[in-house]
Amino acid sequence: MSFMTEKDIVAKIDEESTVKLLQKLIRTVSTNPPGEEITLATWVADFLEKSGLDVELLPFDGKRANVVARIKSLGEKNGLIFSAHFDTAPVGKISWKFDPFSGTIYDNKIYGRGAADMKGGMAAMLKAAEVLSKSGIVLKGDLILALTSGETSNCIGAKKLIEQGKISDAGAMLVSEPTGLNVYIAEKGAFWVRAKAFGKTAHTSMPQYGKNAIITMAEFLTKLKKIDFKTKPHPFLGKPTLAVGTINGGVAINLIPDMCEAEIDIRLLPEQDPNEILSKLKRLGGRNIELEVIDFKKPVETDPEDPFVKVAADSVASIIGKRPKPRGVSYFTDGTIIANSLNIPMVIIGPADTAMTHQPNEYVEIPKLIDAA
Repeated sequence: MSFMTEKDIVAKIDEESTVKLLQKLIRTVSTNPPGEEITLATWVADFLEKSGLDVELLPFDGKRANVVARIKSLGEKNGLIFSAHFDTAPVGKISWKFDPFSGTIYDNKIYGRGAADMKGGMAAMLKAAEVLSKSGIVLKGDLILALTSGETSNCIGAKKLIEQGKISDAGAMLVSEPTGLNVYIAEKGAFWVRAKAFGKTAHTSMPQYGKNAIITMAEFLTKLKKIDFKTKPHPFLGKPTLAVGTINGGVAINLIPDMCEAEIDIRLLPEQDPNEILSKLKRLGGRNIELEVIDFKKPVETDPEDPFVKVAADSVASIIGKRPKPRGVSYFTDGTIIANSLNIPMVIIGPADTAMTHQPNEYVEIPKLIDAA
């Protein structure tokens, strides 16, 4: 085989096969819930095996699975992780312009649930791995595709990969979540808290004999609107945020509700302590509100001077002709588990625009998909 340059390899990334690859991913439904990603994971494992990679399909929890695939190397350097997840958000109640699982092409865009978050990124990584594997280039460190299930809820797939030690030889991590081909080097933490308000039931025609838990919860949530985190804006992440995601209370229109429950999503900066925030919430709620931590996903922050950040920015510049400045993002990725557990630098570069995440009529622009690959 004649020696192939990087330019030769990149030239083999063609639009037709990359688009068809993404359409296949979109058409294989993997919404979470219910979280039945094993069908898609099995197909991707087969695709990578046919591309010449060493592949492990790792089923768990019945209908879920991770995939770890490698282009083996000389072993002179630590490996590079390509990170993407199989699961997508549900479609939602709003009607779509196109069938969300059709992978319809319109106006040089591919539409469908997951086109942006993050099957577009996954398709780019799969195509890059296929072309690199078939080139015959010998790497100094393994290229490791760490493809997971359950990222959009609790990162359960990433947790299992760490527990199993499947990717512990990695030295850096590239995630293909939506960035519009910008280079993100930091992500906020996600601190999820469940609040419960308790009251006393009574007939609604005689409310004076009861205590309305919904009113108690409403008063607490109103206080949260004015919460002061007392922290300076982060240079890449800005300010922390708080949002109420769900609320549930009452059993009938003619009964005073004796319980109301709300779930609160707080996005934290690296310097913030979740325990301190929980204490602040408890002070605001007083004796009327009971609080329970649902989950905490740690923030991720890579030093902007890290060599991997330079490599990533140089790579983007070589394709699009413009060097991106490092940024941060408010969503979480599998990096919260993998990069933090392995203590490795993380960079996020993906083809879709960040604002497309979980949106109806989700799409990725085809030129950006090819540039990402």
